[in-house]
Amino acid sequence: MKKLPIHLFLYCLFAFGAYAQKRPNVVLIFPDNLGIGEIGSYGGVRGVPTPNIDQIGKEGIRLTNFNVEYSCTPSRASILTGRYATRTGETYGEGLTHWEVTIAEGLRSVGYATALFGKWDLGGDDDWLGKREPTQQGFDEWYGIPTTSHWSQFTSFEGFSATKVPVPYIWEGIDGKTSQKVKPFDLQTRRTLDREAAERAVRFMETNVQKNKPFFLYYPMTQLHFPGLPHPDKAGTTGAGDMGDSMADVDFNTGIILNALKKLGIEKNTLVIWCSDNGAELRRPWRGSTGAWRGYYNSAMEGGIRTPCVIRWPERIKAGQVSNEMVHEMDLFPTIAAAVGSPEIVPTDRAIDGVNQLGFLEAKQINSNRESAIFMNSTGKVMAVKWKDWKFWYYFKTEVPDPNPDNLVRLFELRADPAEETDMKDYYPWVVSKMDKIVKEYETSLIKYPRVPAYQADPYTPPSVGLGKAVEVYARTDRAALPNRTEAIANPDFTGAWSTTVLDTRSPLITTERSVVPTLGSGWGDKIDIRQKDDLLLVEKVFFTPRDLQPLIRLKYALNGSKTENNVNLGHSDNMATSICKWENNRLVITTIYSYLDSKTKQKQESKVVQTMWLSAATAAPWEPVLIVETNREAVAEGLSAINRTVYTRGYR
Repeated sequence: MKKLPIHLFLYCLFAFGAYAQKRPNVVLIFPDNLGIGEIGSYGGVRGVPTPNIDQIGKEGIRLTNFNVEYSCTPSRASILTGRYATRTGETYGEGLTHWEVTIAEGLRSVGYATALFGKWDLGGDDDWLGKREPTQQGFDEWYGIPTTSHWSQFTSFEGFSATKVPVPYIWEGIDGKTSQKVKPFDLQTRRTLDREAAERAVRFMETNVQKNKPFFLYYPMTQLHFPGLPHPDKAGTTGAGDMGDSMADVDFNTGIILNALKKLGIEKNTLVIWCSDNGAELRRPWRGSTGAWRGYYNSAMEGGIRTPCVIRWPERIKAGQVSNEMVHEMDLFPTIAAAVGSPEIVPTDRAIDGVNQLGFLEAKQINSNRESAIFMNSTGKVMAVKWKDWKFWYYFKTEVPDPNPDNLVRLFELRADPAEETDMKDYYPWVVSKMDKIVKEYETSLIKYPRVPAYQADPYTPPSVGLGKAVEVYARTDRAALPNRTEAIANPDFTGAWSTTVLDTRSPLITTERSVVPTLGSGWGDKIDIRQKDDLLLVEKVFFTPRDLQPLIRLKYALNGSKTENNVNLGHSDNMATSICKWENNRLVITTIYSYLDSKTKQKQESKVVQTMWLSAATAAPWEPVLIVETNREAVAEGLSAINRTVYTRGYR
């Protein structure tokens, strides 16, 4: 290889050293199961001051629409790889394969010192040692727990046997060597782990400042994951119980890091990111707070996926910003890569779902570079999608009893309905079209870049690009081909009460449950009353409860071919729909136009829904005609169409 002249070699060496000094340090503080309602600047409900966390936001930006995966392990996979967790493994509970590239690996490749102090939880539960340690994923050193916090309770349980189940330990390790046990992880050491991790983090920063070497510090705290047991010096200090005391502990430990940055004289050129891995702790008696949002972690409810996030970088990020623009944790990898001047550390041989948000954080642009995010469960099935202020559920599930459990497909407008209570899919069908397009693009990407299969040992080699199989990540009745239409009864009279309830006439000896397939429905709901006159069809349904003090929803359709308008106010006064009816061989065809403003062009757009309804002769007892409504939701710009059929039987049975 041709050698550089000595003077050029020395110049390059000096130039690299000078550039390395200018690279920002990166500190990522990542508390566990900490809900948005715990932080003072987010309206902390317990009244526990969080001055250190709040100060990060004051000196930089506070995000109110920061999104994460729904649980501990997938959240860690996503934040470190910049990918949806389901891409990293069909069973991501087994940990990350070495093929995945983490932030730590990327930064180390450009000269950064890297360390993890706290909770790893990406090596699998039992077989991580020597196989999937933090030091095998880009960290020079680490100290903490390989799995999760509630393991600290195990040795205190009456039936625990160390001969049958290994005693949980706190570990430490350095690159190139197998990690070593430090001490048992029990109810006492659980209280002090985060403090010890913070103190080790300070020593790590001090060492690398002395070496004039930029560093990446990943501090994944174990609080407020249950059991929420605070450090002894915080116990009983807030009057808000263990959770309040633990929150004070979290803020204090954050302060340890911030004070060290200031003392070392590097705070101006250090990018500090403080965000939580998922929503609030669910388990009692350490249940957390999700503030204004509903739900907890292990759910795609906003309380499970929207968490606090504050970011500071005095040299680059303007102070005092507050934004409700959408950002996702997987955006941090490409954003950090851009911040350190090395975008090339983000892999290009696989799907990267994160986007670079540096310009947005620096206030060079008003809008985030993200408009949507998909939320999937551990099997890769879509639970919900967020797009702008809308949230569309493909399979609705909440931790509280649901009064309408068969309604699995729901649409919420989050700013108008933060509790996710008012289903608006029948009144804003154009949103569904856009959401389906987002998911279709993800499904298509799985052909180009397949998910890592289950139970993959290292080394893992992915298949060639484009050799993946088509995967449907959600089920819905409109995804199946429709059978031929049944014959329509002549001169139909649709008058009566109708319900989508399936009449179960099977013997009581048959105990198997009927599976419920998610459906968009007819556009009218599950229980309707219809009155048909010569020139008018009136569809009524109960939507509100008596305490809402609102009338029935009444939709009028002229049968003489003239236009009719229906405006149903569900929190927006501008939801006008215009319909025209016509008869086609004993079938009534209702074409409805919904108007909306395009979010990009701000121009008025239209969405068309065509409902074709007819009465069909019964094919089984009790031998009553059924009402069939075929609903075609035509595609809007950048969206997909959907067509399905809904069958109603007479009465509410």
